[in-house]
Amino acid sequence: MDALKVLQLEAETIWPPVDDGFGGGGLGDNTIAVTAVTYDGQSITMAGATPLSPDTAVAVSIARCWLLERTTSYAAPPGLRLVSTAGSYQPPSRWSTTEWYSLMNGGQGPWVALVDGDRVQSLAHCARLTQQAAEVGVQTEDEARGRGLASVTVSAWAELMRQRGLTLFYSALEANQSSHRVAAKCHATPLGRLSRVFAQPSSEEPR
Repeated sequence: MDALKVLQLEAETIWPPVDDGFGGGGLGDNTIAVTAVTYDGQSITMAGATPLSPDTAVAVSIARCWLLERTTSYAAPPGLRLVSTAGSYQPPSRWSTTEWYSLMNGGQGPWVALVDGDRVQSLAHCARLTQQAAEVGVQTEDEARGRGLASVTVSAWAELMRQRGLTLFYSALEANQSSHRVAAKCHATPLGRLSRVFAQPSSEEPR
């Protein structure tokens, strides 16, 4: 496995390149540049589609990245059911009715959830989905944290997605230690770091 090429693919999956009309283009979503660094010392900087000027308000994020290639399967904890088909479930917090309707109707790719009755306790879904790869997004409700539910749903999602032959990614911000533990429990393969410089919308400019 060429970890640097895999990290490049992850960057292109999270921040899809903007078509410049000439068969190319930089990474999107207000990205100015992304530097990928592997654990064996390789690195590359990828240009974003957003130009940098002296007046640009910028921010920087650093994420740890993993490859979900050999995950461990876990059974649903007692009292919970593992589901992956649409039903009359109450959406997790921070999900709008429109987003949830789209997920339930297949508009956002495969997903897996642990439910208690009709209440979703933990959800793994396609945060990004392309023809080559998918990035998992995971959310566990506050009252259900600390029970290992995220590792159950992420592993089940990876098993479901593996049938599509895609490259599967997991990433978390550097400070998100609980998310790092989920990756370890899923036996995800560490790839390296993605450091992103991006332009902030005017409403997010630092004071």
